[in-house]
Amino acid sequence: MARKFSCREGVYPTWQDALQHLPAVGVRCVEAEMRSFEELRPIVGAARDQGLEIATLAGWVNLSSPQSVRTYREALDAAGRLRIPIFFTSAYGADGERDHCMARLAELADEAEGMGVVVSLETHPPFCHNAEEMLATVEAVARPNLKINFDTGNILHYNHGLNSADELERVVHCVASVHLKDSDGDFKSDDFPLLGQGVVEWKRIFGALDGAGFDGPLTIELEGPVVAGKDVDQRHAAVVACMDYLRSIGVLDAA
Repeated sequence: MARKFSCREGVYPTWQDALQHLPAVGVRCVEAEMRSFEELRPIVGAARDQGLEIATLAGWVNLSSPQSVRTYREALDAAGRLRIPIFFTSAYGADGERDHCMARLAELADEAEGMGVVVSLETHPPFCHNAEEMLATVEAVARPNLKINFDTGNILHYNHGLNSADELERVVHCVASVHLKDSDGDFKSDDFPLLGQGVVEWKRIFGALDGAGFDGPLTIELEGPVVAGKDVDQRHAAVVACMDYLRSIGVLDAA
């Protein structure tokens, strides 16, 4: 199965750095940050000139804030106009407003469907930080284009005693995108090491994805000490190391 590997633009100091360096390591997709249409359009064009696809647009929305929802809708419109197929979304809301937030997510998903966009909810509290909450949210919203961005590292960051592979196996049928992020395994730790240097069971992760026929973007996300304070060459070396690890376990073709 041909896998669609991607990388968050924020792994590099600038989006220009990301577009310049990623093709050389076999990464053909990018996750861009939420911007206005006017700011995003030249990035999409530059990516296509490099043979890259902006596979996901990364943003957030406070479902309890009308202003935040308006800003999100503007970004959603930009994603639709620029044919970005997945809007990776960190969604949250005020305590005690779950029903309101689920109704608002349903409205946004309906708007996204009309634009040909999938809303992919990040592995963040309060709605999607583990499999139980993911399933409850997907069931409550009940829209075919409201899916999950499964973050292998965040499962361990936000939960005590859970295993990323176990959680993925429960929700893989509703996963639209994946963040490839390792973890030292400690609750609320911000130490996310290079792929293969933490506790994530990568062979089980890819086995679950393959078993479900997953064909969405697999986005390398490096944050914390592994990239903080590093220059572009050091950050790119970290991406290279991650891709080399994926080759070593047989989920990426040899260079």
